[in-house]
Amino acid sequence: MRPSFARLMPLVLLLPTLALAQNVHLQGRFLPLRGPEADARPPVGEARAVVDEDGDVRIDLVVSGLTERATSATLHTGDAGDNTEQVARLDVVADGSEARIIGGTADLTPIVAQQVRNGAAYIVLRTSEHPDGVLRAQLTPQARTLDTAGNGP
Repeated sequence: MRPSFARLMPLVLLLPTLALAQNVHLQGRFLPLRGPEADARPPVGEARAVVDEDGDVRIDLVVSGLTERATSATLHTGDAGDNTEQVARLDVVADGSEARIIGGTADLTPIVAQQVRNGAAYIVLRTSEHPDGVLRAQLTPQARTLDTAGNGP
């Protein structure tokens, strides 16, 4: 059975983008998924990600001010306001009111990697009391800078 043209079209459209893929740097600030309790200061933090040419993603994040023990962080594809299934799970190092991941990695499929490169991705920080997530950081691509440019023109 031969695949239909309609089924191949998304892959055909994606191929030029994949051929031009380069490291893409993304960043997001964590925001609470639910309002803080009375007189409580919400936790704060940020996440940074780099998707390389092979579709591997490296994630660093730090959060402080947690009142619950962080258990994991999950990467999802989707725009702000979307609530989608996770595409990768990363363990966090929890230390009192802080959580961090330094150099966490995941292998992504080509389609998922492109969605992340395009900024259609977010990270959810999960805790023991809120396994569905307590904080969310929408990842947005960052402008190319001298720090991200590497050697050469």
